[in-house]
Amino acid sequence: MTMVLSLVKAIHLLALVFGSVAALGNIYLGLAKGPHDLAAPGFNNTLRKAYRYTSLFAIIALWGSGIVLLLTYGGWVPGFAFTAKILLVALMTAIIFFMNLMAPSWARNGGPPSYVPILSWINAISLLSIVTLAAFAFG
Repeated sequence: MTMVLSLVKAIHLLALVFGSVAALGNIYLGLAKGPHDLAAPGFNNTLRKAYRYTSLFAIIALWGSGIVLLLTYGGWVPGFAFTAKILLVALMTAIIFFMNLMAPSWARNGGPPSYVPILSWINAISLLSIVTLAAFAFG
C-alpha cells in the first residue's frame, strides 16, 4: 500500500508541475508585445494547443489523485485554507474545461475573445494560490 500511495502522491505532484508549466506558459505567451517577441504564428498556435491539453490532463490527474489522497488520509481537512484551495481548484477546473471546449470554435471564428487572457491570468493566479493554501492546510 505504501508503494501505491507514493505513486499517487507522485502523480499528484507531477500533474501540478505540468499544470504549472501550461498555466505560466500561456501567461508568458500573452506577455509578448509584438511579432518580434514571438515565434512563428503556427508554432504559437501549436504551443497554445499543447498548453490547453496539458492543463486538461493535469487537472483530471489532480482531481483523481487528490480524491484518492483525501480518502486515504481521512477526508476533508478542516479549516479555511483547505476549503479555499478546493474552491480555487473548482474555479480552475471550470476555466480549463471552458477554454478547451471553446477553443475549436474560437479558432474557426478568427481567434479568442478579448477576455481569454484574463481567464489565463485568473487560472495562473489560482494555481499559485492553491499551492500556497496547500502549504498552510497541510503544514
